[in-house]
Amino acid sequence: MRTSLLALCLSFMSALASASCWQADAAMRQSLAVSVAARQARLFDGEHLRTGRSSIEASSLLLDAMAVGAPSEQLARLLAALPSLLDRDPTSKTYGNIRWYQGDAHVVDRNGIEFVTRKAALAWLCYRDALPPVQREQLRELLELARIGVPRHAVRISYTNIFLMKTWNLIALGEGLDDPELARQGYAMLADWLAHTRRPGINEYFSPSYYDIDLENLALIHNLSRDSAARRLARAELDWLWHDIALNWYRSAECLGGTHSRDYNRLFNTSNLNRWVLRAGWSTSEEQASLPSDGPYESMAWAPPPASAARWLEGPFPRRITGRWGEEPEKRHTHFLGREFSIASAESGYYAGHDNSPLVINLGRGQAVPIINFFMDGRRDHYGQNKTLEAGSGHMKALHLRPFLSSVQRDNAVLFLASMRDPSPELVALESVVTLPADAEYWLDDRPLDVAGQYSRWRADPETQSVGTQIAVEAREGQASLLLSDRNPEGGVGVSQRFRAREGEDYRLSASIEGGPVALYLNFLDAQGRLIGPENIRLVQGGQGKTKEVEHVARAPEGAVWCKAWLYSTTKNLTELHVNDLRLEVVQADGARRMLAGFDFVVPRSVAIPVPAGATLFVRRGGAVAALRLLGAWDVAGQPAGFTLHNDGLIYGALRLTAIHAERRPGEGRGTLAMWAWAGEGYGDAAAFAGLRKRLLAVKGQAALEGDVLTASVSGDQTLQLQANVLKGLRLRREGAASGADAAMAVDGQAFDPAED
Repeated sequence: MRTSLLALCLSFMSALASASCWQADAAMRQSLAVSVAARQARLFDGEHLRTGRSSIEASSLLLDAMAVGAPSEQLARLLAALPSLLDRDPTSKTYGNIRWYQGDAHVVDRNGIEFVTRKAALAWLCYRDALPPVQREQLRELLELARIGVPRHAVRISYTNIFLMKTWNLIALGEGLDDPELARQGYAMLADWLAHTRRPGINEYFSPSYYDIDLENLALIHNLSRDSAARRLARAELDWLWHDIALNWYRSAECLGGTHSRDYNRLFNTSNLNRWVLRAGWSTSEEQASLPSDGPYESMAWAPPPASAARWLEGPFPRRITGRWGEEPEKRHTHFLGREFSIASAESGYYAGHDNSPLVINLGRGQAVPIINFFMDGRRDHYGQNKTLEAGSGHMKALHLRPFLSSVQRDNAVLFLASMRDPSPELVALESVVTLPADAEYWLDDRPLDVAGQYSRWRADPETQSVGTQIAVEAREGQASLLLSDRNPEGGVGVSQRFRAREGEDYRLSASIEGGPVALYLNFLDAQGRLIGPENIRLVQGGQGKTKEVEHVARAPEGAVWCKAWLYSTTKNLTELHVNDLRLEVVQADGARRMLAGFDFVVPRSVAIPVPAGATLFVRRGGAVAALRLLGAWDVAGQPAGFTLHNDGLIYGALRLTAIHAERRPGEGRGTLAMWAWAGEGYGDAAAFAGLRKRLLAVKGQAALEGDVLTASVSGDQTLQLQANVLKGLRLRREGAASGADAAMAVDGQAFDPAED
């Protein structure tokens, strides 16, 4: 009787999970099957995963292949590739973990087992019954090693995205492999995280790079766990995250406002989170993000926002959102959000802050507009776009320094300080940088500046450059010429634009090139932004010592909604070329061509305008205005320094303010800075803007560095004060912030709980 009851319970729970599993209609199955075949051709060389391709890509492909019932030989190739990357040595510290990249000698990034398991376990839960017995046993063998590797992988509760991923993995492995104790560990982690976030908040707060992963992990639990309590807790956390996003969403630029704990695109503030916001119906920004595919993972890892969250997108404005990201007093952040501006600060740097944004201003309307963002850097990577190898993870990232930080914010004004000592031999300078949008009007005190000029609609692609790659616009023979240089066998460089496409139409990408080789791409994407079929590539060679006209023509296939036109060196290719013309055209039935995009690069003006301490730089976009004033900066010798406003060519549509603390490796010296920032809206009228400048120029500010103690203050509309021992990292005084609840999440000073909204 007991055995029958247990069997009945297991059957019911299996049916519950199966009911939430993705099932394709015939059209979707065919589309995804074509995608699976194309992706497998890109990932594999014969029976082997290509060097440099990842176990994460293979596990994603395995899930999709199983979901559409791919041919046995495709599944066999995938099921052989993944186990070969596992660490099977019981004496190894990474036993049960998996190498991220094919070709890695050992496990570098221990998060690999989490990324692989979240999809491999999903494939087991939903589609194992369709596998032949031999392949089913192969997949189970992979998961049995994951059952060792996932529990052995130590993850702090503050490591939000990986903690939640491990939580899902333990639940999925426990429920899928009938291991109740493993599942209980996952349930306990979920409950612990909920309790943790209600006290000191989300540690990886406001992360465009990781909030989507958090949403996915919680949605998988909510949709697929057999445990009703776990599903209920996951839904509560989903509601918390969705409210956090809605409260801080800067709708005028379709991006997440506020400071960011971790952000791999610090210049534009966008990432995969934009795709989920688009899916929620909160965004219309198809230029920045495509809808997530409606394939198996994206469907099962999706949970819509609660209706109560969406109302915050409409107001009230302005509003002040404050929150915590840890127990310590200084682990707080403030965001003041208007309709056409947003200003935010963090009272301290995120502890893993090589990729954080502690002082951020979004200004005006428009998508793909660089934000105003502060960071300290030692690689002269002024726009956060040049990737280097991160030793701890084995991945290429564009990372900056981690200075001591302190700030105080009252509504739309921030007093901010930063100080850094880093004797690392790989540093080539020590600089404080503030990125700025080129598409703006600039004034220095009460004097207009001519600094920006025209910039191209072709975007650097990839946006982040690798060591040994270069993109620049030069003057050659009296005209502008685009230089693309790729001397990195693991990196690529190029430019692209994306356009609406119509199936059945012919598109022509042409260029006038000297040098090469280089690839011309015309890739067609469906409404979800997925590549339709294989990539449309033509490898071309330019002229030697002269330009040569090259072209690539392709027809938009059925289902095409977008066309990505891309001039790209490709990852493995080494090349250097000059491009004197570049255009995308529609080829009409009668052979005539209609221009969609042309060569709009211009030779940059080298601009460097001193902005000394005490001067105020005004930035206006529409009726939104930001004011930035350096109160004091000191180089590594303790001598005063100033800002300089630079135009470096507008490749990224951005300018920069830079204070140089050291022109070469800083050694043991320390660079320090204090500044004031203000932002507001309603100043589109010239008289209103003039009145604002007069009022803000009357604000008094000062900063003094005496020994190791930095003191800074401003008085005017708001009185703000900071004092800190920058050597010891002690925050001695912080005055002027608005009063309010010191809570995990608060709105206009009142503690906020999404469950009560």
